[in-house]
Parts: sequence; C-alpha cells; structure tokens
Amino acid sequence: MSVPVSHPRYVSLTIRDRLVKGVKIGITSLHGLTAHGRGEAFDYLLGEKTNEFAKESIKAAAALLLLAKHPVISVNGNTAALSAKELIKLGKLIPAPLEVNLFHSSKKREKAIKDYLVNKGAVGVLLPQPGFTIPHLLEQKR
Repeated sequence: MSVPVSHPRYVSLTIRDRLVKGVKIGITSLHGLTAHGRGEAFDYLLGEKTNEFAKESIKAAAALLLLAKHPVISVNGNTAALSAKELIKLGKLIPAPLEVNLFHSSKKREKAIKDYLVNKGAVGVLLPQPGFTIPHLLEQKR
C-alpha cells in the first residue's frame, strides 16, 4: 500500500494494512479486522484523541501490572501484528511473560503468533494449556 503521510487517514490505513498482513501470515483473524474497524468507529466518536478517562485507565492498568505477584501480558493476533516489539519491551520491563490468548483460537494460529513473537525477540512465550484452570476463578458463583 502506498499512501502519502499527508493523507488524513494515513495512520488508520497503515494500521489496517499491518492487520491484513497479519491475516496473510496467519496471526490475525478475519474477526480481528472487524474488531479493529469497530474500535476505529469509537475513535471517530471520541474525536480520535486519548481522553482523560482513558489516560486514567492506562495508569491503573500499569499499576496493576507492576503490583501483581505473577503478571502476564495477554497477546492476541491484532496486538502481535501491531505492537510485538513494544509488548516484548514491556514484558522485559515489568517483568512479565507474554501469553497467547485468543477468542477465535486454533492451535495453528496460537503457534503462528508464538513463532512471530519469538522471531521479534520474545523469550518464554506461553501457550494455552488444555485442562489448566485457575482455582480461585472456579470458586466464583455466577
């Protein structure tokens, strides 16, 4: 894709192109493209800026990661395609391992994302484990 930097939708089009490339290499799902479009719609409504409530949420999330006993950074196909290097850097700073966590999952995509992250410099990327549960989550009644 060749779009001039001066184009008013340059950033949006560049991001979409990176997600499409993610689909082609097997790390982003077609559903992820729809999710991104839905997020862009909110950007338009919110004026395409980071509002104060979002800045406060970012600070709260950072604090939780730093205070957690065993922090983990969940990575889906979109975040891998768009922010692999930044996620790896964040994981080293906290420190926290990256884990592949997909809504539309398949073993093939999970492995593709892990391989992609490792190729970008990640170490010890976690994959879902069949039958693994977090005990205190099971104790909650719905």
